[in-house]
Amino acid sequence: MTRFIDRPRQTEVTPGNAFQLGLPFVLANQSLFNYWDTRSGNYFIEMEGEFYGWDNATIQVAEAGPGIGPPIHTHETEEIFVLAEGRIAFTLNGEIVDMTGPAVVRVPPGTPHNVTTLGSHNKLVTFFSSNSPGAGPSDLPDPFAHVKQQGTAERDAMIANFRKVLADFDADGDGRLSRAEAPLLIQRQFDRYDTDHDGFITLEDAQSWD
Repeated sequence: MTRFIDRPRQTEVTPGNAFQLGLPFVLANQSLFNYWDTRSGNYFIEMEGEFYGWDNATIQVAEAGPGIGPPIHTHETEEIFVLAEGRIAFTLNGEIVDMTGPAVVRVPPGTPHNVTTLGSHNKLVTFFSSNSPGAGPSDLPDPFAHVKQQGTAERDAMIANFRKVLADFDADGDGRLSRAEAPLLIQRQFDRYDTDHDGFITLEDAQSWD
């Protein structure tokens, strides 16, 4: 059984390298919110600096099709969005900005925000000045929730990733992931993934992630 948690930290990996390494690398990064859909070309890779030997940096690299984007959320650190190509709706503290790349936006700490792809595809790179930026929920409504509900590519890829993680880490073979079995990054956000709060992450939990 492969135990990614026992591997040494990869201190010299860059987003470009990750793209070449593909899905196995994404899974080795042990985050269920990373995904790689080989059919559509959509992907989201977060390299949280704490796990790569970085002092004060985290980077996210993504390509996304129409309607893909996270829920409204906040971070304790500032965030810099670089839209290299494409068109997105950028929601910042309740204000909606229609953006076409190339464009750059700074999100101050604690500010509710998200992005939603409006065009056919976008390329987005995000920087944090922290090696562990985390994320918190926001009570602000997402004005594009109805658009995101029309597509399932992101959710389908995340569920496929969970099936692979479950196959690698379900030590007792009971079809669910306990906190003790979970790899490090999942342990640290276990309650977020365990949506029914029964002490295990299951396929049913994965199907209700947003």
